[in-house]
Amino acid sequence: MSQSRDFRSAALAAGLLALSISPGMPAAEPAAASPAQIVVSGTGEVTLPADQARFSVGIHTSGASAAMAGSENARVSKSVLDALTAASLDKQDIRGSSLEVGPEWEWDEKARRQRRVGFTATNTISIQTRDLAQLGRYIDAALLAGATDVSDISYSAKDVATARRKALEEAVNAARQDAEAMAKAGGGTVGSLLLLSTERPGEMPGVALEEIVVTGARKSHGAVETGIRPSQIRVTARVIARWVFLRGGP
Repeated sequence: MSQSRDFRSAALAAGLLALSISPGMPAAEPAAASPAQIVVSGTGEVTLPADQARFSVGIHTSGASAAMAGSENARVSKSVLDALTAASLDKQDIRGSSLEVGPEWEWDEKARRQRRVGFTATNTISIQTRDLAQLGRYIDAALLAGATDVSDISYSAKDVATARRKALEEAVNAARQDAEAMAKAGGGTVGSLLLLSTERPGEMPGVALEEIVVTGARKSHGAVETGIRPSQIRVTARVIARWVFLRGGP
């Protein structure tokens, strides 16, 4: 009985093997080869004039106690705010301030430890303005009134989104022109578009700022006003594109 089952199994296996190699069966077709492709990148750039500036001025004071440091800071801060108002800064352009008061330490070499020598107070006044022509005047007024430091100035523009779309259009056109030049050099033409994607370089997506340029010199007597030329806003866009490469000329 066992020999009969073994015989039937062997016969079935032989039949399946014969069927799999039968000359009448069509052979599996190989996968179609991918078309030759041209892959390029393109960059577009649009420059906008800045129309808004942000910066801050700091007032740093010290005293034997926290109350003394804070009181002196309040006095100087009021003087700075009055000076900014006198320099025609709109009060609405003053966006707020923050005050920090804390101990001041120095290293005692003899005792080999930190020693408290007093207290410090720092007030930071934030300013945002569209009157870019007066930036130097505002900074000078704050410093002459007692401000101890001024932050970097950051610039912005209103219609960055429209500028970016224009930069994208330029980037795609640049990519297409490069692809056509490459195809021609390779003895062919550009076929259908397979892929088009964007990349956003930089800290802000596709937006870069030129450096601040100071054109004046600050002097203690205030005879020369600080001159600041607002930055240009450079909006950039980069695309990656892939086209089919058609061999042979048109």
